[in-house]
Amino acid sequence: MSINKQILIGNLGKDPDVRTFPDGSKACRFPVAVTEKGYTLQNGTQVPEHTEWFNILCRAKKAEIAEQFLHKGDKVYIEGSTYTGEYTDQSGQKKRYTEVRCEVLELLTPKAQPQQQAMPQQGYVSQPSAPQYAPAAPQYSTPAPQYAQAPVQQPYAAAPTPAQMSAQAPAPAQAPVGVFGQPAQAVPVEQKPW
Repeated sequence: MSINKQILIGNLGKDPDVRTFPDGSKACRFPVAVTEKGYTLQNGTQVPEHTEWFNILCRAKKAEIAEQFLHKGDKVYIEGSTYTGEYTDQSGQKKRYTEVRCEVLELLTPKAQPQQQAMPQQGYVSQPSAPQYAPAAPQYSTPAPQYAQAPVQQPYAAAPTPAQMSAQAPAPAQAPVGVFGQPAQAVPVEQKPW
C-alpha cells in the first residue's frame, strides 16, 4: 500500500493564474506559503520562523472556485497529492518541478462584509443594533419529577483465605461413566479420532 497525501493550511502568495483550454475546462496554479512559528528551546536557543512554499494545481470546478474567490493573502485549506514533473525550457534545459494537485479546497478567509452606508443627515455610520430583549426561560405548569434515591451499596466482603477456600472445596467428582453405565476407559492420545 502507498499513500501520497499533502494537507496544507496557508496563505496565497499571489492571485491564481487561470488557464482555459479549448474544450472549456479550466486549470489554475498559485503558490501557498505555510509558516512555522519561531520558538525558544529549553536551553534558550531561538529557532526562527520558517516559511515553506508549495505550488498548487487546481482543475475543473476547483479552478473555477479559485478564480472567482481566491486572492493574494487569502487563507486556504488544501488536501492533495504531490506530483513531480519535468519539462524543457526555452533554452533546451530540462527542468523539474513539484506541485500539489488539489483534491480538496476550502476557503478559510471570511467573506468581506459590505461597507455600511453613512447616514447623510448627521454623518453617523450605521451599526447593526443588538436585540433589545432576551428570550425568557421556559415556564412549566407541572413541577419537575422527584426520583427516589438509589440504595447505598455495601462494601465488598474480604476475600476468603486459602484455608477457608479448601474447607469450602466441592467433593471430588465421581468417576466418569462410559456407554451403557460401564466405567469409562482411558483412551491413549494416539488413538483418539481427531
